[in-house]
Amino acid sequence: MSASIDTSAEVAPGRVGMVAVLVCTLFPMLGLFAIGPALPAMTAAFSTTPDAVMMVQLMGGVAGLSFAISAPGMGWLVERLGYRRVYIVSLCALAVLGALPAFLQDLKVILATRLLLGVAVAGAATAGMTGLSTLPVAIRPRMFGWSAIISSVGTLITFPAVGALSTLGWRWPFAVYLLPLLVVPMAMTLPIVRPTADDAPAAGARSGGGIGVPLPILAITGFVGLTMYVGPMFIPFYMKHIGVTDPTLATLPISGMSAAALLITTLYTSLHKRLGVTGLFCLMFAFTGLGFIAAGFSFGLLTLMAAMFVVSCGMSLFMPNLNAYVASTSPSPARGMGWAMASLFGVQVAFPFLARVLSDQFGPAGVFRIFGAIALVVAAGFALVLSMNGKAKRAQAVQG
Repeated sequence: MSASIDTSAEVAPGRVGMVAVLVCTLFPMLGLFAIGPALPAMTAAFSTTPDAVMMVQLMGGVAGLSFAISAPGMGWLVERLGYRRVYIVSLCALAVLGALPAFLQDLKVILATRLLLGVAVAGAATAGMTGLSTLPVAIRPRMFGWSAIISSVGTLITFPAVGALSTLGWRWPFAVYLLPLLVVPMAMTLPIVRPTADDAPAAGARSGGGIGVPLPILAITGFVGLTMYVGPMFIPFYMKHIGVTDPTLATLPISGMSAAALLITTLYTSLHKRLGVTGLFCLMFAFTGLGFIAAGFSFGLLTLMAAMFVVSCGMSLFMPNLNAYVASTSPSPARGMGWAMASLFGVQVAFPFLARVLSDQFGPAGVFRIFGAIALVVAAGFALVLSMNGKAKRAQAVQG
């Protein structure tokens, strides 16, 4: 199977190749989080191993850490080798390293494979999203929206599947990591894109300097990385604080967040056309902030579920919008995607410590309120940018 060589930055793959790049947003979820439901079974299987609980709990953390550290380097590699080559190699490595623990007996060795797995995930995610950034401008936002929808659907399917496989034994869930092998033949149909000097955005649209993304956007991305953990990691503690002690009810707000993500990502394309990238950033942070503030003042399960539904409606818009922003403004989309992924996932290791400090100082509700307040400040910042841009356009119209 051969691929065509093209020197244009805006090259649309065929239908099969398009599917291959659209599914790229599944791989961070698959590589970093999907094995979560199987961890209790692993803990039980290695109960006689010293420090087994700690090592099992690190399964996700070490992969996320190596993902964050290696993502910028993967962006550099994509720039030099092309996204197609890095994507194919990363998919193969993801499948091999992901499934390998099913055949291993030593937890330390398994942990080492998870460390390497994070590098493969970084390669697949960065290369795939760079591939999406090479699509023609006319269809690019719609394809970023579809990629987010696929990721939401994949989350709804993968976690229950891993839980079901866990009933057969701790080794079986690692079979889900063979799924990237199905994408490899499709990825081999992708065009070979060789960047040229004309591939970068127009000089007036460039941003990000040497890292391919502006530092304020990178800081905001880090904040979103922390907000991603507030719901799934902190809700169980907060539910006890408001008097909901039944552990079976703890999954309801999180399930509602998944449903909200699926719903809102289907609207991304139309929202992008109506509001633009800056307007969407403003909207998503407003939703996220208002939802967190409402969660911080919730005193029952139903109000908490409604508040986190609103939070998820906001956060689910961020990734496709960030990708669209980097693709349209960065002089180096591959480098920008890599640094953005590093910022998004690199900060997450700090969340447990940050949440503990905030909870000790302001109570569990304070964690939600503080994150909500920060999100509203960011939304106000984007609203100010929108206002300034509007005034500049009106001034130009008057001069014209």
